[in-house]
Amino acid sequence: MWSGPGCFGSMFIFIFSKMEGDRPVKQMKLVLAIFIALAMAAPALAFNAEWHGDFNHRASYSTQGDWSKRTSKDNKSYFGIDGYTNADSVPSPKKNKDDADMFAEVKYRTHLVVSDDEKKVKAVLGLEIGSEKFGSGAAVNGGDKTGEIELRWAYTDIQLPFDPASRVSVGLQPVGYNMLLWSDNAAGVKWTRAEGAWKYSLGWWRTDWDDINSGAGNSDSSENGEIYSADATYKFDNGAVNAFAHFRNQGDDQFVGRTYLADGTVDDPGVTVTRDSTLWLGLSGNASWGDLSAMGTAIYQTGEVKTDSATDDLDRQSYLLHAQADYKVDKTTYTLGGLFTPGDDNDSDGDLDNFDHIDISTSVLGSVIIFDNYADDNSFSQATYVFDKGYKIIYGGVAHKLNAKTKVWGKYFWHNTEEDIAGEDEIGHEFVAGVSYTIMKGLTADINAGYLIAGDLLDELVTGDDADDIFRTDARLRFKF
Repeated sequence: MWSGPGCFGSMFIFIFSKMEGDRPVKQMKLVLAIFIALAMAAPALAFNAEWHGDFNHRASYSTQGDWSKRTSKDNKSYFGIDGYTNADSVPSPKKNKDDADMFAEVKYRTHLVVSDDEKKVKAVLGLEIGSEKFGSGAAVNGGDKTGEIELRWAYTDIQLPFDPASRVSVGLQPVGYNMLLWSDNAAGVKWTRAEGAWKYSLGWWRTDWDDINSGAGNSDSSENGEIYSADATYKFDNGAVNAFAHFRNQGDDQFVGRTYLADGTVDDPGVTVTRDSTLWLGLSGNASWGDLSAMGTAIYQTGEVKTDSATDDLDRQSYLLHAQADYKVDKTTYTLGGLFTPGDDNDSDGDLDNFDHIDISTSVLGSVIIFDNYADDNSFSQATYVFDKGYKIIYGGVAHKLNAKTKVWGKYFWHNTEEDIAGEDEIGHEFVAGVSYTIMKGLTADINAGYLIAGDLLDELVTGDDADDIFRTDARLRFKF
């Protein structure tokens, strides 16, 4: 927590604004100076100020560079329309001599929290710098290039004066919903009320905004994308149950189905989605009985996808099931779990049978090769090699705490699509091992490695040959305060 007279912050702003450099660099320095100024001025105004950070450095090596370079788009849905597959090309499961095997990156997140002494009002401003790969973007020789400063959080959380059990948060904020459906950030308004064993919430979120004066195609304000959310949680002695509902009315997002040639180029752009109306209804829970704990989630998805052709309108119908149990014996914890989502077996039947998440992290299960365990913000359902064919996975693991600072762990994953791709569904068997060490308070070093024994599905994606097994290791040095 910072303390001190506000005049020092003003002096910092003046000094930084006079420093040499191009305009984006000046803006970055100015933003950081404002952070310092606010943190130092707040105590003089009888407010509490806290400055937090998450400074993350990551490096990765893989024997199959294409898989390391893949990207996932948080704003992309995956489905098929009349034979088109709305996804990017599959990363090659075959090692090529030109593969880029290693990368390193930095991602710095920082946020300022200002609140009154009684916590009746709290304002949060969060920024993110990165991900900047070494040798590209701002992380080039000399370190004098401009990077991007992203606005991560900007919201105010207020206790309602006429109902102290209720709070309203307004702005860009963490949504705080189910980890397998929606757990990232969004701009909107959320009301929560907690009393006794119950906690409720209602939320409205804007996912995109079209300028109604921008001309043809954007003349109707109903084209704006929105999500309406509601949930209720009941806590009991050894666990909790959460029920939730989210309705997304996504308009004119230009989702385009595609078909690909053998070289990965687009053969046909397909059709454009003009409105995706989707409803998710879910129930999750967790409980513990001594050394045994368990959690589970069931989500039902329905809705309709309209396209630029009336004959291509599609009906959504899908679900997700997940369960995990953990058993602790002294310093060792054993884990067993599974996840299932159906896939779409026919792109031309007018139905969408695959499940689509809103926005969650790939790191929830611990897979290194398939779901990028140390990634901060990649999205689970949008791994491009799965397409819209669903997923079924069984996993098990063991974690052991060697001492107060060191933990080792290992996991096994059996990855499969639910529907066949090229007549096969087995992606492969993945074996993972990892170590985590706390160097000092807030500073940790982690490394994990995964080895995927390629399954028949990956073999079918290689013409005239078998797919290579894939090894990947990731390491990170992370300072959080």
